[in-house]
Amino acid sequence: ACADDRAQVLVDLIGVRQQMADHWGYDTYAEFAWDFYYYRDYTPEQASAYYDRIRQELVPLYRESADSDAWDEIYRSAKSDATFAYVRDTSKAMGGTVWEAFCLLEEGQLYDIAPGENKDTTSFEVYLTSYGVPFLFMCPDGTRYDYLTFAHEFGHFCNNYASYGSAAGVDVAEIFSQGLEYLSLCYTKDAGNLEKIRMATCLTTYVEQAAYASFEQRVYNLTGEELTVENIQALYEEVCTAFGFDSWDWDSRDYVCINHFFTSPMYIISYVVSNDAALQLYQMEQAEKGRGLTCYVDNLTTTEAYFLSFLESAGLKSPFAQGRLEEVRKTLEAVLQK
Repeated sequence: ACADDRAQVLVDLIGVRQQMADHWGYDTYAEFAWDFYYYRDYTPEQASAYYDRIRQELVPLYRESADSDAWDEIYRSAKSDATFAYVRDTSKAMGGTVWEAFCLLEEGQLYDIAPGENKDTTSFEVYLTSYGVPFLFMCPDGTRYDYLTFAHEFGHFCNNYASYGSAAGVDVAEIFSQGLEYLSLCYTKDAGNLEKIRMATCLTTYVEQAAYASFEQRVYNLTGEELTVENIQALYEEVCTAFGFDSWDWDSRDYVCINHFFTSPMYIISYVVSNDAALQLYQMEQAEKGRGLTCYVDNLTTTEAYFLSFLESAGLKSPFAQGRLEEVRKTLEAVLQK
């Protein structure tokens, strides 16, 4: 009902942000945001080329997997005590710092994962500086996907626990949350279809978030009379079609529902690149038991702000490396096509 108004708000925001970039001497807002907000050591041009490679390498599998039975499993009901037990059991199996962090969470009651009709429909972890401990909040949806949501936020909890409040960059910090999701699959007694669920959502992260990031980056190239609601909507339809999803068939104004476009411009690529690094932990663990976990734990105290620098120091590959997306596709196919 308010889509047209929100679309105009986005147009106005883009105009103001372009003025900000120009004021500080940047050619584009993407370049400004890269430096000013995110301290990235890769460029918008690298990111744009990466989106194109994702489209070529992963979109065919994305289309093929649209009817996967993983999406049925994702809605299977689960209670909060089962969600808690999943993360508790996998943390205990991992041992060391991860188990220490979970004991703190449990004994200190530093979490709220129970359902509640008045709870905000979000999940997050925050470091309580005054107390010197992390706290985890989750609004469960009552499905088995809650297992992974809890594991995700607990990954942030582990990072903050080990480092007494993480000072890592945004792209780096997200590796620890997503990384624990993947590692939990390797340390549960019965992953069942949970592994297929995670690989299906991994694939959608690559494809859909890359599409959103590509759309956003191209939107900020519209200037002057080209910057209109109609042109933004047309660009969204073009990008969605290229990346193989059709939500715009229903209403191509649905981009106004993506709050990051309004509140955190140029953030979305963080989901894609950090997901790639986190998936590498899973791949390492599959190749050699304990290898991915060791890499995860050894780097929980990092203060590295720059993503590619962190990957190099941790012995992980750049998501932009030649052949990397082919490796990703093969890993996803191995699970999704079982």
